[in-house]
Amino acid sequence: MSLTFLTGTERSQPLPTCFLELGDSGCAAVANEPTGSGFSLDRTLGLGSPQIHGLLVDDDNLLGFGIYPGDRLIVDRSANPVVDQYLVVRPQGAHEYSLRLLAPDPRGGLLLKAARPSIPSLVLDDLGSIEIWGVVLWVVSYVGRKQP
Repeated sequence: MSLTFLTGTERSQPLPTCFLELGDSGCAAVANEPTGSGFSLDRTLGLGSPQIHGLLVDDDNLLGFGIYPGDRLIVDRSANPVVDQYLVVRPQGAHEYSLRLLAPDPRGGLLLKAARPSIPSLVLDDLGSIEIWGVVLWVVSYVGRKQP
């Protein structure tokens, strides 16, 4: 599975000046929209906080979790993981990070399940053998059409 760590500076940008000026016919409809303390995607996702990071899903290995190539994962490095959360992990000796679901082990303890059933689960009995990089809080998907 391939994840790309996005830079900490990738943030949404403020609206262009024309969106705030009433006289511009190309932006007049948007100029009448509320501004100020309304909805902020950055604020909702926690972007800008030092512990919040974005990752880009590069391939289709997470389809079993309903996560698609091009989706962005918003990850909190300071959150304590709980059952049924997605974790970005790296087993000891591995070079790449992967996304796993923290699940109860029917025999007791905890498992880190992969999105594909053909990939074996990791038993989380020794926290020293697995680096938990962060907890996924949000999956951001683009559902519009790309413009030519």
